Amino acid sequence: MFRSKLPMKAAVSLAAIATGCILLMAQEPAPAPAAPGGRGAAGGRGGRGASGAAGPGRATGRGRDGFSQFIRPLASQDVLLRGKTLYEANCVGCHAADMRGVPGKGNNLLRSPVAMDDEHGELIIANLAKHNPPVTLVEADGVAASEYIHSVLATMGAQGSPPGRNPVGLHLNVLVGDPQAGKAYFDAHCAACHSITGDLKGFASKFGDDRDLQNAWVAGSGGAGAGGGRGGGGRGGKATVTLANGQKIDGSLVREDDFIVILRLADGTRRVFPIENGVPKVEVVDPQAAHKKMVVELDDPQNKNMHDVTAYLATLK
Repeated sequence: MFRSKLPMKAAVSLAAIATGCILLMAQEPAPAPAAPGGRGAAGGRGGRGASGAAGPGRATGRGRDGFSQFIRPLASQDVLLRGKTLYEANCVGCHAADMRGVPGKGNNLLRSPVAMDDEHGELIIANLAKHNPPVTLVEADGVAASEYIHSVLATMGAQGSPPGRNPVGLHLNVLVGDPQAGKAYFDAHCAACHSITGDLKGFASKFGDDRDLQNAWVAGSGGAGAGGGRGGGGRGGKATVTLANGQKIDGSLVREDDFIVILRLADGTRRVFPIENGVPKVEVVDPQAAHKKMVVELDDPQNKNMHDVTAYLATLK
């Protein structure tokens, strides 16, 4: 056994120092909360103030356009128009009209920490004074140019994608088909399993967007194809288990894996069958089989049948 050769006095001194450090840490004042305001808060892109605490910037705020850096309203249109003119006159030569920078002259403003951390020109104006060559603008002009830069940055999409990649304000109309032609197709191909007075009653009212309606019926969810339409079996559809002696047992499939199969029988009880070396044999009837076949047949160069059926189903409110 090894014995410590550290003198008792030295050990006591070290313990005292450690205790003092702990007391100092306990007495240290808590960091001040990050200052609110600004695009991403005064602390910068990460939404952190001078203390490093998370502020209402990227870490927490989400703008209406999905770009969390910009959480406050932009400047008025007259200020932005003035700023655009000033930017084109003073900045395009180095930073390009799209703000992606000119190689060898100016950096990409779409990724500029200064542009992102700036609130109302205070950082951008300060950098203009150090610009080579210097760019001298009165404060009001500097603010206007800065606000214009912010207005462009605010149009960037999620994950920092550049402006224009994700257009905004678009409305995609999927109701371009003929409802009458859709009804004829439905009566010929879908009515055997679905009923507009049964499982599809009020189908269109279930969706707030026509695209969701189309996606639902094509995928066989939301009532159109879910559970096999009028019939529909259990969670996995109807299944037949064939025992080693040839006996067949029908039910609704509850669970099936490599080791066990569980059926719900007609009387509501469950029966469990261990599986060993592929016995018993399990045959499952896919409740979506007919629907999947129908979707394949829908395929045509202009997707006419799909659009026609969508237009018809949209009338079922």
